[in-house]
Amino acid sequence: MIEETLTAFAHLIGDRRVLADRHDNQISEYKARLTLTDGSILEFTEIKIIGIQKRKYSFQWMTEDFSILVRWDNALHHRYIETFPHRKHVGDEQNIEPSKEVFLADVRQFIHDVLAER
Repeated sequence: MIEETLTAFAHLIGDRRVLADRHDNQISEYKARLTLTDGSILEFTEIKIIGIQKRKYSFQWMTEDFSILVRWDNALHHRYIETFPHRKHVGDEQNIEPSKEVFLADVRQFIHDVLAER
């Protein structure tokens, strides 16, 4: 699924670095850093723990100098957010907003739409 989404995202990717790609009967982990054609960076991690059907994710879209544009994640903090554990940080680490669970395809579409508006 990740490879299919990255293929659909290829026209926006200038450089791709796989930082982790591990799969066995207990865990699946994929982590990558994409430098996009506009110079921005998408760094993401998806971990699936197979036995308990748990998914952990973080998708962080940043400027060239690593300032946060948007980060979506489901780490187990910020319990006050109505969509806990899912949330997004917009423009700043402290600007936290509710979010639905997201997948790489959702993030790809969001970035595509933002870049198309520029």
